[in-house]
Amino acid sequence: DNKSSSFLSTYCCPQPNTVVEKAFLCTITGFIIPEKIIQLLEQLCCYFGEPKLAYWLTLTVHGFADSPVSWRESEHGFHKGGENLYNFVIFRNLDYWLQMAVGTNDDCPP
Repeated sequence: DNKSSSFLSTYCCPQPNTVVEKAFLCTITGFIIPEKIIQLLEQLCCYFGEPKLAYWLTLTVHGFADSPVSWRESEHGFHKGGENLYNFVIFRNLDYWLQMAVGTNDDCPP
């Protein structure tokens, strides 16, 4: 039919939710060694010291799409996206979620 539609999405924010006045995004690019990532995570957790500053925070680390290795010493497969990332979501009580992603041609992370 090729008819147009104004439909975009049925997405709605899950409950419970909180509207915040400000959010902060910092992007660092380049080759960053694991010890620096751990140091950055520790520094980010200091934001929980100020009661009204943060309820949660997240740190996402992307590998280069054309990197020769993926996880540990595994060869990195690359066809389209070259996914190679992990993401920490850390909460005020220091509980965290860890999400790891790889492309279709890579082994699962350790």
